[in-house]
Amino acid sequence: MRMLVLSALLLLLATFNVADSYKILVYNNLFGHSHIKFLAAVADTLTEAGHDVTVLMPVIDVAQRNRTVLKNLSIKQIFIEADDEVVEIYGQTSKFLANLWTAETKNPIEMYMNPAPIVPLFAKQCDKVMKSKDILEQLKAEEFDLAIAEPFDSCSYGVIEYLKIPAHVSVLSCARMDHASDVIGQLIAPSYVPSTQSVYSDRMTMYERLMNFLQFQYGRNLFATIGDIEAANAKKLLGIERTWREILPESSFLLTNHIPILEFPAPTLDKIIPIGGLSVNTDKKSMKLEHYFDTMVSMRKKNVIISFGSVIQSKDMPVELKKSMVEMMGYMSDVTFIWKYEDLADKKHFCGVLNLNRIEWIPQNELLADSRVDAFITHGGLASVTELAMMGKPAVVIPIFADQGRNAEMLKRHGGVEILQKTDLSNAKLLARTLRKVMENKKYRQNAEKLAEQMNNMPTDPKKTLVSHVEFAAKFGKLPHMDPYGRHQNFFEYYLLDIISIATVVILTITYTFVKICFCMFRRCCGSRKVKFE
Repeated sequence: MRMLVLSALLLLLATFNVADSYKILVYNNLFGHSHIKFLAAVADTLTEAGHDVTVLMPVIDVAQRNRTVLKNLSIKQIFIEADDEVVEIYGQTSKFLANLWTAETKNPIEMYMNPAPIVPLFAKQCDKVMKSKDILEQLKAEEFDLAIAEPFDSCSYGVIEYLKIPAHVSVLSCARMDHASDVIGQLIAPSYVPSTQSVYSDRMTMYERLMNFLQFQYGRNLFATIGDIEAANAKKLLGIERTWREILPESSFLLTNHIPILEFPAPTLDKIIPIGGLSVNTDKKSMKLEHYFDTMVSMRKKNVIISFGSVIQSKDMPVELKKSMVEMMGYMSDVTFIWKYEDLADKKHFCGVLNLNRIEWIPQNELLADSRVDAFITHGGLASVTELAMMGKPAVVIPIFADQGRNAEMLKRHGGVEILQKTDLSNAKLLARTLRKVMENKKYRQNAEKLAEQMNNMPTDPKKTLVSHVEFAAKFGKLPHMDPYGRHQNFFEYYLLDIISIATVVILTITYTFVKICFCMFRRCCGSRKVKFE
């Protein structure tokens, strides 16, 4: 009898799970490991919540083909491979990225004049996606309840429209993207909110505010251009009339990889929901280093990890900068350095450096969680900054490009890091002095640990937030009542310039009339006096 009751309960539970399960398509463009990792965390979290998830992955960076970091084996994975032309364009992009070690990335005017080849790269792979009719028809037959896309590549919005998916949620693996903020109606406020690619904090001089505004224009135009080209392809190949500018704002929610207590305060919308920290494992007890790395951090009392991310690679660092890094390590022989370095065959400048371990891949999250690691030298990518902040480690941040300067300034406000410029990489003594400073001055660790404690005790949980909002969107579809009308207003209406103009005319008219009346009265009074002289 008990077995029958138990079986009935399990069957009832299974029925509820099926009833609450949604079919979800996640569009994950394979370019930039931090973007890939965050979208993978989204897919894994939704699968763990009982949903039927399919991930569509157009391959742009072939090296990321087998690094999707998806953990749940039940997730359906569909790849759209890069053809020879995409591979060729990516080769040009790789050369451009390698040159960023020394290129000017602070001045938006310089960046306008030397644009990244990312536009033709994304456009070409989107063209390949649009021509993959067999895959698209296969996906259309699935009749998904919801799609998840990142505005980093707007190609996904044309695909969502073609597949006739009734609702979608947008996800940002960064804190904000200027072109997305622009089209959904989020106030930009460049006077105190650093743009996506800004290198300034929220407290700017007049010149910095000007540069911040120009950075906003540059970032918005760059990704808007990509989206416009991809929309034109969608119209030509799939007959899609609407563009990303119309489809993106229809997102039920915009889930962003930012944590309010860490991020710069900024104007927001009710549909913008923070899920920062989603891809970070904060359970230190569950994170154990492999024996290889455990042995490495046990060799000396002090340990520093070095990583400049996956897009800008250490192996492409100019020779003089590599020599400077080695010289810095020589000044700090009591410290073990663990450097994510992509070419172990490159031994020319590293022979005899006893306190250096170069590794092609490092378990960064686990290393930062280890109490034996004292500091981190990082490029300031948001994934690294979030892991660093949540693990409570001091750091030296050396931004290279994109949002890294913004992230560095964002973290510096909390007092746990020092910022150096990439030009400082040639100064070994400065590197060593700054690293010693954050390692030996207790205030850096105390501030970092305080921030980590606050972030790990936030009253919201990113996984629960993600699941609840995605389920709400899947159940109720598009939410037009959450769309701010302000994005439909023109410049004069939005900033009340029409009202201000009318008010100015009225005030000037009243002022002029009043002055005229006073002048006439004055003349009449003064003119009526007659002075007689005897």
